[in-house]
Amino acid sequence: MTATAPQTPRKRRWSWVWLALLVSLALNLAVVAAVVAHHFRDEGGRHHQRISGPGYAQILPRAFFRQLDGERREELVGELREHRTEFRGLRRDLREKTRAIAAALRADPFDQTALENAMADFEQASGTMVTRGGEIARGLFARLTPEERRIMADEIERRSMSRRQWKRYKEGGKEDEKEDGDD
Repeated sequence: MTATAPQTPRKRRWSWVWLALLVSLALNLAVVAAVVAHHFRDEGGRHHQRISGPGYAQILPRAFFRQLDGERREELVGELREHRTEFRGLRRDLREKTRAIAAALRADPFDQTALENAMADFEQASGTMVTRGGEIARGLFARLTPEERRIMADEIERRSMSRRQWKRYKEGGKEDEKEDGDD
């Protein structure tokens, strides 16, 4: 029998492939962590839903909903969600009217009457959205408690003022009319 020499363990060589795999794994874990953190923030991912559209930005500020407790926020935002399908249709119609304006502007030869008709259709669709948003807002306002109405009023006022104006207003100072529109 022949004696075999004990084998010496080989040193593991780190190559650029291993390094790339480790960096890739770290990046993937970071992305997964960010997604999970986003989902679970603000009471299990039940953060306020986006509320958009003409009329909503000024009279239903999102900051108001952030100040409510989770259950009340879900109740009020749930009421707004009931109108989501209707507003999707209104926004789709408004986009079509916008594209009609673009088509009228591109037309060769240019037809002023077609542009005027497209603009009138757009204005009518915009008005419908604002009117409907106002009706929904009135219904929501009627359901607010006195404290919620005060918070809503503060947020509406805050949205209508510059940061400087709002700071003075909250400190008890008088709003400076000359700065109207500054931000």
